[in-house]
Amino acid sequence: MTAEGFRIQELEALVLELTKEISELKAELSRLGSPKKDSSNSSIPPSQDPFRVKRTESLRETGNRKPGGQPGHQGSILQMSENPTAIVDHHPSYCPACGRDLSDIVAHLQGRRQVIDIPPILPVITEHRVYSKVCTCGHCHQSDYPQGVHSAVCYGSTLQAMSAYFHARQYLSYQRMREMFRDIFRIEASEGTLVNLVHGFATKAGGIYEEIKQRIFRSAVAGADETGVCVAGKNHWAWTFQTEKHTYIAVEQSRGKAAIDRIFENGLPHSTLVHDCWKPYFNTAVQAHQICTAHLLRELNYLDKVYPDSWAQSFKILLDDALRLKRELSAADYLQPNEKRNLLEQRLDELLGRNIDPQYKELATFKNRMNKYREHLFLFLYQQNVPPDNNGSERAVRTFKVKQKVSGLFRNIAGAQSFAVIRSVVDTTIKNSQNVFSALTCIAKAE
Repeated sequence: MTAEGFRIQELEALVLELTKEISELKAELSRLGSPKKDSSNSSIPPSQDPFRVKRTESLRETGNRKPGGQPGHQGSILQMSENPTAIVDHHPSYCPACGRDLSDIVAHLQGRRQVIDIPPILPVITEHRVYSKVCTCGHCHQSDYPQGVHSAVCYGSTLQAMSAYFHARQYLSYQRMREMFRDIFRIEASEGTLVNLVHGFATKAGGIYEEIKQRIFRSAVAGADETGVCVAGKNHWAWTFQTEKHTYIAVEQSRGKAAIDRIFENGLPHSTLVHDCWKPYFNTAVQAHQICTAHLLRELNYLDKVYPDSWAQSFKILLDDALRLKRELSAADYLQPNEKRNLLEQRLDELLGRNIDPQYKELATFKNRMNKYREHLFLFLYQQNVPPDNNGSERAVRTFKVKQKVSGLFRNIAGAQSFAVIRSVVDTTIKNSQNVFSALTCIAKAE
């Protein structure tokens, strides 16, 4: 047989072998089913690809309790009112057994039920009339219109407060707000009118807004955070500085220290500032710093999954132990030495002194950052009023994200700042356990 014949036989054998392998692979695919979709074969975003390690994820752990009310939980039901708005009596008119008329027989109450509802809402239109009188001396005097009645037809303070409430508390767009006023309240108002009402309310709230800022400036502990905001198609930043009782939000073009300087010209010299390790905060004049442990734990979750080194896991355990100790400390424990706290400090120094493989660049960078800001890690274990995380500030700036998802971008900086002013008042009202709409109504009535 020639060399060409041998070559043909080899190729035929290879074809048979490959054909068999293809058949086996097809059978295996058939057994496993169709391939799962990911970003390479569907519109699923890369962040949802299987086996993709997320840089940030929730720290909430799965509990053992079932959803819903727990054993021993006292449930609640609608309670009947002792003073109903209206009473409707239902008397039997005839006997179904014999057909006799029962209208002249005394009735005995057997039961009652109540229905809670809202009547049709109609606007109240108040007409103000001014008159003139001529005095015996010959002087003609005309009365004045009340404050706020500034044109032939205008909207009242309650409607202005309601516009601010729907805008900043319920996140309605002006288009949907207009529809709500028209369909539910029977009031026709253009989007431009509603914009003016909201801006006017923000102007009235300016004094309270400034007072909130001053309260935060004088506070012993404050949290800070920032998030991107789209204004007229360009990126801006919503900054928040907040305490346990107050929230101040402002919109700036910059994410740098220049923005902080415009908000607090002299920094926060009386405050321990809790933040997420963003560099401009460290360049701000403050009493002390506390780095947010929740941010660190989320980073460590990522690093622990990406790198085989056990350092990240050990650091996570250290932070968890520190948070547990924070929950156990009494007021008196902050005023005296504590053995558990000392042990945590020793463990921290030991971890920061370990060597990490230079190939684990992100892990090494994280450890170097912890060495740099080591004194700002456990301040919450020495000061009772310092929280270990910056969750309060994150909640404050998240409202801008919710507003943008519901209503879209802000058309101009004035609109974004008006939302910041009203939202600062709303958040502060909520923190002080006050009725939001009542507070906004009081502001709207001010002249």
